[in-house]
Amino acid sequence: MTIPSRPSAHGSMTWVSDMDTKTKIKTAADILMTAALPVLMCYSIVGETAHEIIGVTMFALFILHHILNFGWIKALFKGKYPPKRIVGTIVNAAVLICMLGLMYSGIVISKHIFSFLNLGGAGFARTVHMLCAYWGLVLMSVHLGMHITQMSAKMKLKSKPMIWTLRIIFGVVGAVGVYEFIQLNFTDYMFGKVQFVFIDTSASAVLTSLQYASVMVLFAYIGYIMQILLNKKWAAVK
Repeated sequence: MTIPSRPSAHGSMTWVSDMDTKTKIKTAADILMTAALPVLMCYSIVGETAHEIIGVTMFALFILHHILNFGWIKALFKGKYPPKRIVGTIVNAAVLICMLGLMYSGIVISKHIFSFLNLGGAGFARTVHMLCAYWGLVLMSVHLGMHITQMSAKMKLKSKPMIWTLRIIFGVVGAVGVYEFIQLNFTDYMFGKVQFVFIDTSASAVLTSLQYASVMVLFAYIGYIMQILLNKKWAAVK
């Protein structure tokens, strides 16, 4: 709903939109989820209780994110499906599957918040949790990268020197992410080659989080490039 305020001295009408507040809440929720991801990957460093609390908080933010973006859900079966929309919908669906898998498995293997439920199947749930955690980080990062252009528009980022500076910075961090992706054995965990995640508990939680954050930047950059290529392809088709 749009609420008109008092006319200005020039006789024009200033408009105050509820969408402004909604956008701020969406942005805050997205930032918190993004920040929580690398921290959650440091399970054995941050501790079980903190891991569960952050995990539940992230899932609550995920639900809030979908409530605030319900218009996108309602429009799923409307309009045309160009390549960009097809890819975006597939990525979003995969992220949803990962989040549901994480919440289910997290509840089953919980030793603190949901331990009173005494649910069975902990062995299977651990495997699901590990697969969904690593695939979720990759897919959520791609999803984030595919929306960088929209976020830049909201921030009114138009300075070309600033845009190129940010591209270079994220490109360098993404290159570091390639190294960390290999060092952290992501493919082993993503394809279930190992059953338990090894993290050096003597390492700094901050530094370990930054390692995972660099991998997030790598896949966000990939998502950003994908979006640019899909936009160009669709423009060429039209």
